[in-house]
Amino acid sequence: MPQSWHMTKRKILSDSLSSFVICALMMLVSAMTLRADPLGAQLERQIPLLMERHGVAGVNAVILREGREVWAGSFGMADPEAGIAMTRESVFRVESISKPVTAWGVMRLVERGEVALDDVVWDHITSWAPPPGTPEMTIRQLLSNSAGLGIGDFTARHPPGAALALRAAMERDFEVIDAPGAAFHYSNIGFNLLEILIEDVSGQDFGDFMSEMVLTPLGAGQASFDWSPALAERMPVGHDLQAQRIAPHVYPARASGGLLADSDDLARFVLAGMDAPHRTAEDGLPDALLALMHTAQVPVGGVYGVVSDGYGLGHFTETLSDGRTVVWHGGQGYGWMSHFHLVPESGDAIILLTNSQRAWPLFAAVLRAWSGALGVAPVGMARVVHFWTLGLVLTLSLALGAAAQALRLAIGWRRGRRRWQRPTLARNVLALGGGGLIAIVAWAAMQEYLIIDSVLPGLSLWLGLANAAAGLMLLLSALFAPHRS
Repeated sequence: MPQSWHMTKRKILSDSLSSFVICALMMLVSAMTLRADPLGAQLERQIPLLMERHGVAGVNAVILREGREVWAGSFGMADPEAGIAMTRESVFRVESISKPVTAWGVMRLVERGEVALDDVVWDHITSWAPPPGTPEMTIRQLLSNSAGLGIGDFTARHPPGAALALRAAMERDFEVIDAPGAAFHYSNIGFNLLEILIEDVSGQDFGDFMSEMVLTPLGAGQASFDWSPALAERMPVGHDLQAQRIAPHVYPARASGGLLADSDDLARFVLAGMDAPHRTAEDGLPDALLALMHTAQVPVGGVYGVVSDGYGLGHFTETLSDGRTVVWHGGQGYGWMSHFHLVPESGDAIILLTNSQRAWPLFAAVLRAWSGALGVAPVGMARVVHFWTLGLVLTLSLALGAAAQALRLAIGWRRGRRRWQRPTLARNVLALGGGGLIAIVAWAAMQEYLIIDSVLPGLSLWLGLANAAAGLMLLLSALFAPHRS
């Protein structure tokens, strides 16, 4: 064979080997960089302990800094019974994180000049009519949860392929509870209306439009608002507030809570919300529209006001202790929880996904650590950690108080110092208080979901029992008052 051929062959082999070595070194350096991140190292120790404490099945987490991934981790089990570990490729129900993604879809229509934010929504919706007398409300108000609409039936779940049609569900769920523009009211109904708006304006199915105009351009094309066998194969098993397995399900609507995505898909979406130069602008929204989405349109009050300052267009907003703006959204559904926090100015972000509904205290502790790494005071959602501590103290106090009073009653009865006596005003008030506590516990036990169950997963049951015990002791103390022999 010619000598030139042997020299060419040696050169090809040498170049290939060099390329392989370079790629391997780059991967090694990248892996060392990810593992060397101080916050990542802290979370690798902290998250497993939090999972065990709160009964969380599995977690996927990603940290972005200056628009780059610096750490990612998968923890626990996708399916504990089958022994299947959580992986980075696991697909989650991201629940209400669907709302900021849907907001992007609406802003695509704004970008194309097909709608304006202050248009009356009824001018664009043609396939569904609201009840007579429904007030005018704007697209901006729907996006900012200020249209005066109720939350809707968030417990409506159906087996995949058997969901009630969205427009039929709207006939049942649509409810105006306040004047449009008057105040913030977190509303699934409002975003479900935006799903209909997108379909009527674009002439496309909502899922197809969102894939074509939002998810695929951002590099998150594997995420979908539509259930499919391919995605279902990658989904972990969800777990409810009692840590029990749940069956796969879908909702009548997709815009408010139907997105299925893995941590990479969600990280790409979060990345697209960063300010330049931390993001690539070619496939994102114009800077002006993106800034508008991140600007508070309405102050947030009530329960949500504990963890947030305002609500923009599909995003909660909050001012950090150093004056920067952070935007975020969370998602909670039957068996699933999700969360992201993003500082657009610096390109810092954290993404959390879990197949457990017991993860709020875990999220709060992680967000507290993330805030510390940014050098700021804990973000609002981190306050859930304090709620857990207060709940534990209250539970122990009620239980010990009830036990002490039970002992006093038992000793009084045994020694004949307590007996039933005619009621007085003071004893009537005491009995009313005791009966009220028992009634509250009975009412709570009949509810399918209470927010306290998520804030205090596992603990809320013991708090309820301690509360009922305290109520019973108050009632018995009123009925059997001490007397002198």
